[in-house]
Amino acid sequence: MQPDISGIGLADLVEIMGDTSWGDDESGAAFVGDDYSSIIGAVQQATSKALSSALATKRAQSGSLLRSMPPRSSREFALGLGSTNVAGSSSANINVQPQVIFRPERLVIPSNVAPDFLITDIKVGKNSQLVSTGALPAVGFTETAFGVRLKMDTCQISMFVTLTVTNQNVVAKNFQGMIIGPAVE
Repeated sequence: MQPDISGIGLADLVEIMGDTSWGDDESGAAFVGDDYSSIIGAVQQATSKALSSALATKRAQSGSLLRSMPPRSSREFALGLGSTNVAGSSSANINVQPQVIFRPERLVIPSNVAPDFLITDIKVGKNSQLVSTGALPAVGFTETAFGVRLKMDTCQISMFVTLTVTNQNVVAKNFQGMIIGPAVE
């Protein structure tokens, strides 16, 4: 016969495990025919289930059902910006969404594209990665440029990296580029 502990709270369960006077059932009669170790085993098993249930309920109420997993691997990734046709003397937003946690560190723009463009903003999520509102010449980020490591904010999987460019030419031009940085999976 296993005692019913369904109505007992967490504090009561801890007290029960330390109390050895529970040997009587609800009628007040001692357990007959059961040895002491099997009764303790039954109570410990029931207590363990009740504690697990109580802890699961507490975690659900506190919102901590997700467990934190450390990254499995880290490496450098390139995030392509595609090819975007930008009308003459106008701006365009180029949005890309990494599929892994990614921290942009280097913007690379081909040297045959860069002379026609200005970089007016770089955003990770909603946050600008530039310290002022002034436009940057795209030629500063060509493949041969050095000393242009930016170390931007980390982009989570659901966030966008947005590059805002302005075509300085009166003729429509295609903008291309990529962003390089570490990513974790």
